[in-house]
Amino acid sequence: VYYFYNAANVGYDQIRKIDLQYGVGPGIGRHLYTKPAFVLNVDGGINYQVQKRSEGESPESAYLRVGDNLTWKLADRVTLSKKLDFLLSCENASQFRFRLDSNLEYRLWNSLSFNLSFLDLYDTNPAPGVDQNEVQLRSSLGFTF
Repeated sequence: VYYFYNAANVGYDQIRKIDLQYGVGPGIGRHLYTKPAFVLNVDGGINYQVQKRSEGESPESAYLRVGDNLTWKLADRVTLSKKLDFLLSCENASQFRFRLDSNLEYRLWNSLSFNLSFLDLYDTNPAPGVDQNEVQLRSSLGFTF
C-alpha cells in the first residue's frame, strides 16, 4: 500500500549553532510490511530546508530524501522504533545530511512509559566550530493521552 505525505518542521539547536531551522516537502512512501507486532515503511521525496545560523553562512537548499521507519513490539510492554533519513543536496551532491533516531520504550502503566533514545545526526556542512557528527543518548518519561 502506498501513501503520500507533506512534511513540515521548525526548530532550533543551540549546540549546532542553528538559531532557526525550517523545512517543508512532499513525498511518497510504501508500507512494506504491516503486522500487529512489526511495521516497516520506506519513503522518499523532496525537502526544502533553511538554516539561520548564529555563525557563518545560512544555507537553504532543496534535498532529495529517502528514509525508512520501523516499529517492533518486542514484548507486551516493550517497543523498539527506528527512523532513518538521508538527505542529498540537489545543488551540490557532496553535501548531505543523515539522521538516525531509535527509541526503546518500556510501558510502566497504561499511559506512562520509560524511554531510552539514541540519536545520530551527521551534516557535511555544519556551522563553523561544530562537529559534522553529533551523537546523543537520552532517557525520558513519556505520557500518552
